[in-house]
Amino acid sequence: MRLHHILLATSLLATPVLSQDAPPISKPSLDAALPAEVRAMLNNGVKVETLFAVDGSETFDGDVLKADVISFARNSELVLRKTDAPVILIAARDVKFPDADASYRIRFDDLAAPDGSDGLDGARGANGDGETNFKGHPGTSGAPGQAGQTGASRSLPTVYLLVGRFSVGDDPSPSLINLAFKFRGTTGGDGGRGGSGGRGGDGARGHKGSDGLLNCKHGAGEGGRGGDGGKGGAGGNGGRGGDGASLVFVSTPTGTSQFGYTAIMNQGGYGGSSGVSGRAGDPGDGGPGGHGSRFCGGGKGGPSGSRPAAATPGVDGARGNKGTVTMYSVPVLDLFD
Repeated sequence: MRLHHILLATSLLATPVLSQDAPPISKPSLDAALPAEVRAMLNNGVKVETLFAVDGSETFDGDVLKADVISFARNSELVLRKTDAPVILIAARDVKFPDADASYRIRFDDLAAPDGSDGLDGARGANGDGETNFKGHPGTSGAPGQAGQTGASRSLPTVYLLVGRFSVGDDPSPSLINLAFKFRGTTGGDGGRGGSGGRGGDGARGHKGSDGLLNCKHGAGEGGRGGDGGKGGAGGNGGRGGDGASLVFVSTPTGTSQFGYTAIMNQGGYGGSSGVSGRAGDPGDGGPGGHGSRFCGGGKGGPSGSRPAAATPGVDGARGNKGTVTMYSVPVLDLFD
């Protein structure tokens, strides 16, 4: 989806900042700077675009972009959407900007790691049934709730950026470019909520009082104890924040000098929030006492069950690590020859 330029401009950095202090690593050739799998991506059959235009918020769905020229319109951004790829390769002889006053950005598509699933609620305990020695049978305890699941984590691809040169307007060797990379790690998913404990079953009624010929032969029975409430499930842990994406830049000495003024935002993502613990189940009611008879009074009601202690919540996920930035300088950058 394309954004209005005026809205996009407010979200881009207006002032370039130094991307890193480490000097570029010199390599004798492009092949020496790339691992085998990236060399294979560069040499595969993906078509080399004569011009890949970036206007507004331009999306790219693949993992290999090869172009003679990548041209940015004012206040535009290139959005990389294949976030499940291990590597994304962008190779261009020339990356062009209309002027140095506007802002330009390359970023990943917005995404979040999935939240952990909520734990299932515990089943209610069974009610007591029948009696022994005139006393009602107790209700059974409610089942515990299940724990919430841990939130997910997501990793971003490593980006290889191979650029012959940057140009601004008609200047083939500008001293300043205003390009930002938004490669922050994704936020971890939130932990799931623990399931609620099941309610305890109710106690059974006590046995009815039993009369003799002219007296109470056996008093009415006491009601059964109510079942304990089930313990709530523990809250799920928040997912770890994703690491910031790593960026490998390969160019000539002129290109690496220009690249030193780009802004790279590759901080680790925040950890997901902890899940709350499940509610403890309600205790079951004590059973009523047995009915009285002609000579016997009614029985005593049974005690209610107990409510368990609260379950533990989850813990927040850890923040991801900052991504790495590596620059390689080669004497000549032969991309598509």
